[in-house]
Amino acid sequence: MKHAFFLAILFLTVTANAVEIKGNVSDEAGNPVAHSPVFLVMQRVVFNIRNLKYEEVESKTVSTETDTHGLYITTVDIDHYFNRFYLYFHGKGFDFAQFLRPEPEDITKQVKKGTEIVINRVLKTNPLWSDLQIVLKALNPESQRYKILRKYGFPEKREQRQDGSEKWYYFDLDKAFTVGQPEKIDTH
Repeated sequence: MKHAFFLAILFLTVTANAVEIKGNVSDEAGNPVAHSPVFLVMQRVVFNIRNLKYEEVESKTVSTETDTHGLYITTVDIDHYFNRFYLYFHGKGFDFAQFLRPEPEDITKQVKKGTEIVINRVLKTNPLWSDLQIVLKALNPESQRYKILRKYGFPEKREQRQDGSEKWYYFDLDKAFTVGQPEKIDTH
């Protein structure tokens, strides 16, 4: 019985270990980006001989967000069943209107090496951000158009509909919205 218990403990320490992942997220001016999401995606990837490519078999996600100073920290029990590890700095809660979507960070080698990983990220400002701010100032903050534009930025495609409404498409985000007729803009 003692031998089996010892083997079980040994198996757990071999298959999982705690890794601390931390860093900061800032804008291009060096200002902290508060309450921005950070996701660790752990994937099990295997080579499919039939298709001659790597395919994801399973994944697990652990999420956190930056604090008011743009700092994040999370301790994750890494299951070594997973063989690819990526940090994503976008997702639910990300400011897609103000910032460009950052590329994921492959931290597979760091996870396999150590117990502390520091990854800092500078978010690049969306080149349309200044134009969007001008449009937002002209809209009612309670309106549907304002809320969608502020959350997602300008749509990638707009379709005018016969009833005067528009269909806005955000292909990169896999979202589409039907918005009512344009508001009357106060020019005074």
